[in-house]
Amino acid sequence: MIRTPPIGEMRQRIGRKWSDYPDDVIPAWVADMDFDVAPGISATIGEAIMLGDFGYGPVAARTGVPEAFAAWAARRWNWRFDPEDVKLMPEIISGVDNVLDAFTRSGDAILLHTPLYPSLTKAVRLAGRRPIEVEMADGEIDVAKMAEAAAREGVRMILLCHPHNPWGRRFRPDHLEAIAALAERRDLVILSDEVHADLSYEGHPHIPMAMIAPERTVTLNAPSKAFNMAGLRLAVCVIPPALRAPLAALSPNRWTAFSALGIRAALAAWSVEGEEWLNACMAQLAANRSRLVELLAEHCPEIRYHEPDAGYLAWLDCRALGFEDPAEFFLKEARVALSSGPSFGASGAGFARLNFATSPEILATIIEKIGKAVTASS
Repeated sequence: MIRTPPIGEMRQRIGRKWSDYPDDVIPAWVADMDFDVAPGISATIGEAIMLGDFGYGPVAARTGVPEAFAAWAARRWNWRFDPEDVKLMPEIISGVDNVLDAFTRSGDAILLHTPLYPSLTKAVRLAGRRPIEVEMADGEIDVAKMAEAAAREGVRMILLCHPHNPWGRRFRPDHLEAIAALAERRDLVILSDEVHADLSYEGHPHIPMAMIAPERTVTLNAPSKAFNMAGLRLAVCVIPPALRAPLAALSPNRWTAFSALGIRAALAAWSVEGEEWLNACMAQLAANRSRLVELLAEHCPEIRYHEPDAGYLAWLDCRALGFEDPAEFFLKEARVALSSGPSFGASGAGFARLNFATSPEILATIIEKIGKAVTASS
């Protein structure tokens, strides 16, 4: 089992998950895992400390990262592309910004599936584009509603979160085919955020959107979620040759803020040893995913929960409790910090998102505290 440090040790971290709340609150919100990082990542960061290797990152072509990710994608998903198609960037959202600027103009409509990770919707709005929200019913997309919205609003781009955050669903092959057909009919670019792809559970294999619509899809990915290294600032953007020119026309400064430490960590993650660690991590997450069903049934059966196809984020349906924002109640009464459902869009009312990437003991404590607070309020 991968070690989860003691709570007292984790409270010494300055990252947002453990520093944003007082010490009497257990944080289970932002998508950081509590587990120790992969040994290869710790080793390469230790080497950087020894060498004082904190300077500017090298030119992207000399990092080895495009080749490492291409090999990783071929091994994990049978997705093959030329490393020349890969650009580096510091994080997924900066890639969203770049693709929006390259392929759309102010006021253009961007189709999204809601509820949705708030930073994606925010990026669309900050870019001056119009988010067109198509609601997912119980985590399933409605292709007919997508087509209607695209025609009605003159949509210029489809922004996918695949696997989906917060539902944790991977889009089925027939849904991906339908999205590709819609994009072809309406001449749309598909921007696919696939940062949770490496966290797919058995029976739910990830299918990159670019394997279905290779000439229309720009893919964003990173080792940040699967390898717990978001603070090391390294992500990739895979751009097919047919879409390369508009992105190449952006200022080179758009692609240069990745870090030397992030390069080291990504190379360690996308390796044979990194994959061995990830497999062990997924076994632990799978156990927590199942245990959460049992804990909710025991302590708070009013809360519904659909086990995610991918990821360590549980989208909790708390509507039976009668709270607009259950996370607000849980923070005040249970001293547990979850992500606010309404922040994911109007359809998130009555929901809360829980991060279960922690020890079984901490997970049990979280649900016990939630259950006691609900019982006391009834």
